Amino acid sequence: MSALAAGGPDDPDSRHHVVIASDTLATLLGTATTLADTPRMSVTSGLSDALTLIEEQTLHRARMCGDYEVDTIADLRDRDSIAEPVPPTVLIASPTAAHERTRIAALLTQGHRLDIHGVLLGAWPDGDTILVAEDGSTSMIKHDAKQLSCPSAVGRLSVINRSETTELLRLLAESHTGEPQPPAPAQRTPLDRLVGAAHAPNPTPENSAAAHLPERRDHAGNEPQPAGDDRRCSTGGRVDVRVLGGARIVDADTTTPLRAKALELLVYLVVQDGDAAQDNILDDLLPDAPASKAPHRLHTYVSALRKTLVRTGGPAAYLTHPSRRYALNRDALDTDLWRMRTALRDAALATTDADRTAALQRAVDAYDGTLAAGFDYEWIEAYREGIRRQTLDAHLALAAATPDPTQALAVLEAAMRHDPYAEATYQQAMRAHAVLGHLEQIRSLRRALSLRLDEIDAEPSEDTLRLADRLIADLRQQKPTGKLRSHHNGLHP
Repeated sequence: MSALAAGGPDDPDSRHHVVIASDTLATLLGTATTLADTPRMSVTSGLSDALTLIEEQTLHRARMCGDYEVDTIADLRDRDSIAEPVPPTVLIASPTAAHERTRIAALLTQGHRLDIHGVLLGAWPDGDTILVAEDGSTSMIKHDAKQLSCPSAVGRLSVINRSETTELLRLLAESHTGEPQPPAPAQRTPLDRLVGAAHAPNPTPENSAAAHLPERRDHAGNEPQPAGDDRRCSTGGRVDVRVLGGARIVDADTTTPLRAKALELLVYLVVQDGDAAQDNILDDLLPDAPASKAPHRLHTYVSALRKTLVRTGGPAAYLTHPSRRYALNRDALDTDLWRMRTALRDAALATTDADRTAALQRAVDAYDGTLAAGFDYEWIEAYREGIRRQTLDAHLALAAATPDPTQALAVLEAAMRHDPYAEATYQQAMRAHAVLGHLEQIRSLRRALSLRLDEIDAEPSEDTLRLADRLIADLRQQKPTGKLRSHHNGLHP
């Protein structure tokens, strides 16, 4: 808490950033806790993602020190007072596996000179452990044959309970963002006492120290689970995301409204088939942000998105962060755009007419409107146009493959609603009406197309007008005899 309260706008180098995994946060504050969003705290879906963020910071800071030819971040601040702010970063983690402890030890060994520190919950086999009682009093367990890396008497630490902690985080979020935050909901968990501050000043693998909190379990003795484990994913065990005809997470948890930029990030990744390079995301979503601040802002949006997905669908790795990339977990998410693209691929690879028609029908059914309709993203227009063309082609192909002209017209009418200016749709609909002997409907289509195109200062092409005239003339010739043509392939050009 003291780290999040440190620093101010005039002292950016003191504005600590905290990185913590959601399960560790749930252990400290309870599974039902809803936190206000602050750009100074990244809550990851798991410890691995938290360590990945620390690794990125380690590499970035090491490069900065190399550029300035200094050894430490402190030396960098002394060398250039107007250099990019590099605030202290604090990892709060509760490692259990040996490989997790090894990874943390390596990071904190290098991180010490880079102003990256750790508070580790639980015993730390490679160093000394500070035991913190509920009243804040402390005692130390000394690691065998190791010298202490912190004062022998830590003294009593300040403690606050869970509800007070949540409320303080809300107030801090308001000060960090300048935006009002919703009040914290009433806590149903016991008001366990929490450590107010703990710091490992020299966290090396040989002599690191960790704050140790008693394990918190429920009345049945079970360990706490990450927030959101009582909710079910909305589509076959997966969270359902819609980006066609709007942009939303179906049945999303609305305890804390999703940030607009976090939703934009979700739409962007869905459009990219779930995977995009970090640099591309920054270029498209944050083109005007200072290079020194853009990655941190992105991490904030990622954290907010992960929180909403976990609260909606339960614990899962919805969004991972491989090397300089962000990737959605397709096993944990289901989207209308992905279903449409899969169906189009199936149609292209189909070996029978029946399979192709079924795949085209799935593609048409998946499309519910313009990509992210109602959202004015700077990067989106080219993708909207591409998806619209794919959809139009799918409708036309399905109509052409449908032998019943009445059913084909239903497909074409849906295509007109999605794209009222596409002449190819009107032409194919005219042919379907001709097969059914609908003379007036052909005339109506010609008038409707003329009115639509007039809205955009355009006119029907000569091909469309000649087609309408020819179909009308043919029907007028047939009408006196009461006989109409019936063509199995009458909808084809």
